[in-house]
Amino acid sequence: MKRFALVLLVAVGVCLPLQGRGKMDFMLYNLGNTPEGIADFEKMATQFSAVIAPMFHGEAESRGADGFELGVGYTFTNINLTSRYWTNALSDKPTDMQVPSFYNGIDIHMKKGFSFGLVFYGNLRYYILSEMLSGGVGMEYVLNEGLKSWPDVSIGAGYNGLFGGYDLNMHQAELRVKISKTFVAKKELKLMPFFAYSHLFSWAWSDRLGGYWPMPDDPISYYGDESGNPFYFDQEFINVDRLMIGFKLSHGNFGFSIEAGLPFNAYKAFNLNSGIAVVF
Repeated sequence: MKRFALVLLVAVGVCLPLQGRGKMDFMLYNLGNTPEGIADFEKMATQFSAVIAPMFHGEAESRGADGFELGVGYTFTNINLTSRYWTNALSDKPTDMQVPSFYNGIDIHMKKGFSFGLVFYGNLRYYILSEMLSGGVGMEYVLNEGLKSWPDVSIGAGYNGLFGGYDLNMHQAELRVKISKTFVAKKELKLMPFFAYSHLFSWAWSDRLGGYWPMPDDPISYYGDESGNPFYFDQEFINVDRLMIGFKLSHGNFGFSIEAGLPFNAYKAFNLNSGIAVVF
């Protein structure tokens, strides 16, 4: 069963449906090179930083040197689709009623624990109806683990980045703290509620937007709009705080988790994540 789970996770990763520019990809030229467009870019990037933020993946435990976990999950984050900064920023127009008011993604993650309380983790996420991926790595250190009368506590830091975003570039650093407690019922059945906080430092900027490029083989031919004026959105530094609450239910080597989050100062974004995992 463990071998089957590993093969399934690898197959999902290899077969992620990467296609051409989709409904949820960006076309930032439409925001415009105006003060209002620059402000809209900052608002859109702030909310999108909550979209690509990594999951917490359950309890604040390392499980020692035997702790190795692989999992697949689903992520949901709402966006203010009717606001101008999203209406203009997306490749497809929301008015056709085919663009959802949220980003949803398929997430693959890995965690590896060590005997001295250190945990390394990594994740890769594909965003449905787009060609975008995000992924990163990080580590947690478990300050308190396995004490009967006290909760488990971990602190951590990580990096996350956006890939395939066409016009948008984004990098993200995270600081996190997590508290959980394990309750055992009927031998191997465990319930692990957890509470977490993280601070996201994000950097967002655009590629060249509009304008034209001379074709290398034909100097008088151009790619793009010859009459358009090229411009860039300069790098924005964004801070977002998140509070997360959730639980993990495990039996034997298998676990199911669900977590809900409220990113502050991200224009009313809301996260909902769930996943299944196998411990090897």
